[in-house]
Amino acid sequence: MESMVTDVGPQGCLFNYHVTAHKPTAVRLCAVGSFTSPNETNLIIGRSTHLDIQVLTPEGLKAVQTVPLYGVLSALKLFRPKNATKDLLLLLTEHYKFAVLEWVAAGPSGQPELVTRATCDVKDAIGRPVEAGQLAAVDPECRAIALHLYEGQLKVLQMEEGPSLQMAPETFNLRLEELAVIDMAFLAASSSGSGAGSSAAAAAAAVNPVLALLYEDNKHARHVKTYTLNLKTRELEDGPWSQANVDAGSSRIIPVPQPLGGAIVLGESVLSYFNTQHATRSTQIKPNTSIQSWAAVDADGSRYLLSDHAGGLHLLVLAHADNRVAGLKVQTLGRTTSTHCMAYLDSGYVFLGSKGGDSQLIKLHAEPLPTAGAGAPAGPIPSLAADDDAAAAAAAGSGSAAAAAAAAGGDEGPNHVEVVDSWPSLAPIVDFVVMDLERQGQGQMVTCSGVFQDGSLRVVRNGIGIHEAAAMELPGIKGVWSLRASWMDAFDSHLVLSFVGETRLLAISEEDVLDEASIPGFDGDSQTLLAATTLHDQLLQVTSSAVRLISASSGQLLTQWSPAAAAANAGSSSITLAAASPCQVLVASGGGKVWLLEVTEGGQLQEVGAVVMDAEVACLDITPVGPDNTRAGLAAVGSWSMQVALLSLPDLKPVVTEDLGSEVIPRSVALAEFEGQAYVLCGLGDGQLHNWRWEPESSSLSDHRKVVLGTKPILLSAFSSGGQRHIFAASDRPTIIYSNNRKLLYSNLNENEVAFLASFSTASFPDSLALVKEASLSLGTIDGIQKLHIRTVPLGEQPRRIAHQPGSRSLGVVTISTPAGANPSDIGRSYLRVFSDSSFDLLASYQLGPQEIPTAITSMAFGSSSSSTAAAAAADKAEGAAAVAGGGGSSSEESPSYYIVGTAVIKPNEVEPSKGHILLLHYAPGSNSLTLVEQMEVHGAVYNLCEFQGKLLATVNNKVHLFKWAAAAAGRHELVSDCSPIGVQVLCLFLAVRGDFVVVGDLMNSITLLVYKAAEGALEVRARDQESKWLTALALMDDDTYLAADNSSNMVVVRKNPDAATDEERARLEVVGRFHCGEFVNRLRPGSLVMRLPDSELGAVPSLLYGGVNGSVGLVASLPREWFEMLATLQEGLKKVVRGVGGLDHDSWRRFKDERRSEPASGFIDGDLVEAFADLPPGKGRELVAGLWPGGEFSYEEAFADLPPGKGRELVAGLWPGGEFSYEEVSRRVEELQRLH
Repeated sequence: MESMVTDVGPQGCLFNYHVTAHKPTAVRLCAVGSFTSPNETNLIIGRSTHLDIQVLTPEGLKAVQTVPLYGVLSALKLFRPKNATKDLLLLLTEHYKFAVLEWVAAGPSGQPELVTRATCDVKDAIGRPVEAGQLAAVDPECRAIALHLYEGQLKVLQMEEGPSLQMAPETFNLRLEELAVIDMAFLAASSSGSGAGSSAAAAAAAVNPVLALLYEDNKHARHVKTYTLNLKTRELEDGPWSQANVDAGSSRIIPVPQPLGGAIVLGESVLSYFNTQHATRSTQIKPNTSIQSWAAVDADGSRYLLSDHAGGLHLLVLAHADNRVAGLKVQTLGRTTSTHCMAYLDSGYVFLGSKGGDSQLIKLHAEPLPTAGAGAPAGPIPSLAADDDAAAAAAAGSGSAAAAAAAAGGDEGPNHVEVVDSWPSLAPIVDFVVMDLERQGQGQMVTCSGVFQDGSLRVVRNGIGIHEAAAMELPGIKGVWSLRASWMDAFDSHLVLSFVGETRLLAISEEDVLDEASIPGFDGDSQTLLAATTLHDQLLQVTSSAVRLISASSGQLLTQWSPAAAAANAGSSSITLAAASPCQVLVASGGGKVWLLEVTEGGQLQEVGAVVMDAEVACLDITPVGPDNTRAGLAAVGSWSMQVALLSLPDLKPVVTEDLGSEVIPRSVALAEFEGQAYVLCGLGDGQLHNWRWEPESSSLSDHRKVVLGTKPILLSAFSSGGQRHIFAASDRPTIIYSNNRKLLYSNLNENEVAFLASFSTASFPDSLALVKEASLSLGTIDGIQKLHIRTVPLGEQPRRIAHQPGSRSLGVVTISTPAGANPSDIGRSYLRVFSDSSFDLLASYQLGPQEIPTAITSMAFGSSSSSTAAAAAADKAEGAAAVAGGGGSSSEESPSYYIVGTAVIKPNEVEPSKGHILLLHYAPGSNSLTLVEQMEVHGAVYNLCEFQGKLLATVNNKVHLFKWAAAAAGRHELVSDCSPIGVQVLCLFLAVRGDFVVVGDLMNSITLLVYKAAEGALEVRARDQESKWLTALALMDDDTYLAADNSSNMVVVRKNPDAATDEERARLEVVGRFHCGEFVNRLRPGSLVMRLPDSELGAVPSLLYGGVNGSVGLVASLPREWFEMLATLQEGLKKVVRGVGGLDHDSWRRFKDERRSEPASGFIDGDLVEAFADLPPGKGRELVAGLWPGGEFSYEEAFADLPPGKGRELVAGLWPGGEFSYEEVSRRVEELQRLH
């Protein structure tokens, strides 16, 4: 998807807005305990920069609160001080911020909230940060907390006796001889110092905390050593026992509680139990594996769950008698997601947190489950004939699933695991593409996510998907409504379809088929304007000639009313519009006439009110809002005078009238109530939607907002899904309107043709909807009402890189397949897989050579400066028009598109690959085959590939190569070098191109700008960033501005300076923006997940999407300077209002920081903070705005002093006529920013 181009002013892309579009999904930390209440079991989940608090209920895990953090979590522990009734939460961030939190049922605001009990900065001025990751341990007796943050050093926080904690706990450092500490834990306090290991050390351990360390020496041997932490002398003393030379792959140490005591060390092949009082006990685990996480099952420490890197779940049992461990036994329970942390909840329920797959809630069963109920994740993709082992399995008569299981390692044994729930995760996003298949400006991301057998493609789209259950061709539908046999019925009985000149009824038959039905009292020869079930178990039908009331039980007509018989009607005009509540009907006719009818329990229609409006009526509604949901007290009427009026019922007297300020007629109006707040919505003929809050106390409308949902007329209708009421806005961009945190939100429906929608819930199709398209009717359900939706395409192998080929409507994905149970360092077989870009069916496969891994992929057509455009044009031609592999014409339209794969051949003992290949493969859509056209050997790993002016640009180790597709002998073509390769820095990992310029991202030395001189056939260095940065992603923002991400989770904007006075200045890339995004970014690409409307102020700003290791999706948009200056002021104000949890500071969080320096953020607005303004209560928001701009004045002098006075004043006058900058204007701008993602 091409980058959107706009004029953001002469400054270019210097003023940027960063926001998280999708929160991190990788679960790295979890803890279980009683945090919110002494009587509740809570699960605390750490997702990088967010904290999820959940409670265990009979229905499963229920979310309590999600808390954003100003930091990345490195440790999370629950502990209970002495005499306390519930647990406290310890947090540690990667940037050395420590905090202890408490859940208070009634905080200062009167609502439950997190309260900071202790906080401090644990960073030291000197010290080498640990390489294996920060560690935290809490003494079981709550006497001390130990932190391992720097090599050779232990930081101790001493706790007071009792449930109280110091707000700033006292800390001290202790020296460690062990530099490479892998894991540590406090051991359970011993009640006695007697036994075989009795000594002065054992006696000291009975009164002081004992810390066990698992560490590695400089010869890579691993050992366990214990220390006694003397809190009085503040010294580390030798502990009661130690163990040298434990299993070489030991990775975890488990403290065993009393009465058993001691510790378990988890190795790759051996599990060992150590204790000072009796002999070591060990058991083997087969096959060898790397244990990633553990969880205690019993309070006495006799059983533990273990999870390995491949998703194997094991039960470790400590056989014991007389409080002595007699032996260890391991049983494999089944296969799950690859687990990074684990928590045993209760009654066999276990939470599995994954950083490389979907996290799961599982239930363990004592007896094995049937194979069909296995807890293993979805199997690998069906292998094609190109895969030899799969072909052999198929020849033997195996199905694709069986072949996949055989390829993955065969029979996994009995399975005791049932997956109860799962949470989709994008982590880690290794690569992604942005596709706009419908060519409407709204992209969808396809990500390479997951690791090993959890690898998958994830399709991320902004909007709500429809899952169709049944459909029929039925053109010409003008309206749809559902009916129930009784007002109290749980299910609907009939579906009413309106056509020009007729009405049809459908019902679900006993065979679960939607068949035509009939009700005697219904007028089938007229077009229905409205149909409904009334409070008194009657059916209502409104046609242009009459309002008809029908018995729901007998189906007979009870009575009818027509305008011709109305007392206040002098003429005989027909009904044009109708609306109903459970016991009222409001109808309108020509001349602005409006009648209110009461539906009585006796089956009568009584005319209780009439009024003649000042203009023709365009739309109306009487949906009840307020405490009485059966009777409306208000009517909303839109008129041809471009006004919306609210009338009181039943007297139809005007209450309030609002001018729409437009020359476009309102087409639909709706009264709706969300989260206890009533709203008036009005859709116009040009796709605009107006909304107001209804204030019943003052009988007024407030907080007027206007949003653009499309370009065609909007038709509003209410429906129910998941027990909640929502509003459907039909237009050229169908939208679902809902509320969250008392704020209206808008999500696109991922179906562009839906004209009408109605609830239709039946026993056969519960919670379903009837959807009317141009020529069909369908029944289905919709996704949960949320902003981003994710579809999973399981691969069973790890995807590495992805490319989109629009011409063949396909996606090329290079993957690495590692057999189940293999060591993580083993190199599996690699493949190029081709998928359909719409259905994601596997179309073709190509297997790479042994010991060869894919490192890059692109799709292009040679000879074209815009291959993607050429490919898209070629796709519109007749199928099969493209040339076959090896051909290729001279023009871009004749040249076929190729998938080009870069590889590296891995050889033992090579620091950097000395050999790789560039493979050209042609995919033929007609035959679903991949053909190798060209294979070029190169001297190194091909780290990146990119189309450049119809040629192929490639980075091989530290050099940049340019290749062209040249004619050879016998009519063939081959790749040949177009110019001499140019050496750039250390390792060239990233490429971005525009015009004649090539931007190269280096592993260590930041960004280099090259220029291609076609006349000379040479690449030449034009400028460099002089600062050293370890880059992880790179993208162009405009011709002169480039965005890079580094391995410290920073973003940096650099700009070339072609107008500088000296050659030295022109050769330097200037850093113009720095920001800490808090995510390790793997890929930056231009694109957007939302459709930008042309009349939006920010509709054309350029934007980049990024994907990171923790599964977050972010957006960086370049703003006009005027917006940036205003938002910078708002951001400063919000820092004082939106406080960080645990005393964490926003400025410290967003500072640029790496191993050598730390600088304040500049050139970026933190959208996560700015958009929190929309969540503030209106009173608080107004107070903030008034404090930032006293008097409501936002003048030229305050923000735009650098602009010429005439230009600046003209700009301010245009933005805020009269100089007013109100709370409403700030809210409107924040909502505009939210619609960027």
